[in-house]
Amino acid sequence: MDKETPKKPSAKPSRIMIIAGEASGDLHGGGLAEALLAQNRPVELIGFGGQAMRKAGVDVHFDIEKLGIVGLIEVLFQLRVLWQAYQSAVKLLKEGINLLVLIDFSGFNLRVAKAAKKLDIPVVYYVSPQVWAWRASRVKTIAKYVDQMIVILPFEKAIYDKARVPCAFVGHPLLDELVHIKKNRQEEKKALPKQAPPAIALLPGSRKREVLSLLPVMLSAMEQLQEAFPELRVLIPVASSLPEALIPELIADSSLPITLVKGTVYDVFFDADIAVVASGTATLQGALAGIPMIVVYKISWLSYTLAKYLIHVKAISLANIVADDPFIPELIQDDASAARIANEVQHLLKDKAASEKMKQNLSQVASRLGSAGASDRAAKIIFRVLDEQMQRQKPAAAISGPLS
Repeated sequence: MDKETPKKPSAKPSRIMIIAGEASGDLHGGGLAEALLAQNRPVELIGFGGQAMRKAGVDVHFDIEKLGIVGLIEVLFQLRVLWQAYQSAVKLLKEGINLLVLIDFSGFNLRVAKAAKKLDIPVVYYVSPQVWAWRASRVKTIAKYVDQMIVILPFEKAIYDKARVPCAFVGHPLLDELVHIKKNRQEEKKALPKQAPPAIALLPGSRKREVLSLLPVMLSAMEQLQEAFPELRVLIPVASSLPEALIPELIADSSLPITLVKGTVYDVFFDADIAVVASGTATLQGALAGIPMIVVYKISWLSYTLAKYLIHVKAISLANIVADDPFIPELIQDDASAARIANEVQHLLKDKAASEKMKQNLSQVASRLGSAGASDRAAKIIFRVLDEQMQRQKPAAAISGPLS
């Protein structure tokens, strides 16, 4: 009887840990996870994230809903949760991780990067902290603990090149998301003409404190606007990072015709005429969708006072920052009042020339974000760093083996 040919042992999967701290990071982490798994290599993905990362195949050990923080002072109220999250991250690292991928969320992630380096785990930072806006000294910390930066905004690479930190610009992952969304809409034949009554998209943010601060004033603005536009419609996307009952509770007493949308923000942007958007990643999504918008921003008085001295940018919204010449109205703190929001939205609804000019500027912002395929490019870089680490470890493994 012939002996069976022994089966070749399958390669042990590499364990990659991904940490995102908020909804936008979870979105990018989900796209990255899909790209990593599509490379047809044995890999196990674990980490901190939310619905997008979990859906993509990441074994999520800590849900980002617990970590949603906005403002410098507000962090103090979450120190206990952040410490628990940090301990959980270090525990996972010690259980055997081959490579760590960090997504933004720098205050937390750079501490985890330090712990990883002590364990000789390579660190890739995907989506740079906003070192160009505040605490530029973080570049030195990044140089010390990060093996590879992967940036998604075109002007960021020069910052790391100057500091001699290995860095690659891959384009913005939102472009990948947009490709999928447009394809799905075409297949489902959703690209229908807008209804005659104006539709306003309200995006109050992806963190609970943010929504509590912004949504009531947005709703009040729409109620004022309703006097000039009686058939006004309101569309609100619901971020997966928020408690499920939060927005329904906040809109319960409103007389406005409100539709809650549980899809993507694009499902709202493509069906709206104007958007009122909390400063953040959603402003770039709005630019890619080409929707005229107003940006609003509100944090605690103390956090804002500190921010004025610490943060040095010409604008607060990413779309305006990428444009380099701000053109989107930004209503900050007391200026983010119901009356100001209503006036700005009414201006864009009535002045078609102003609306068209903003759409042209938004198109230019979109063109600066690179091309689709950012997640795939980032995945290839991550595996290259992983392979380089494995090669470095081989000699040590050979030396520790039995002598012939």
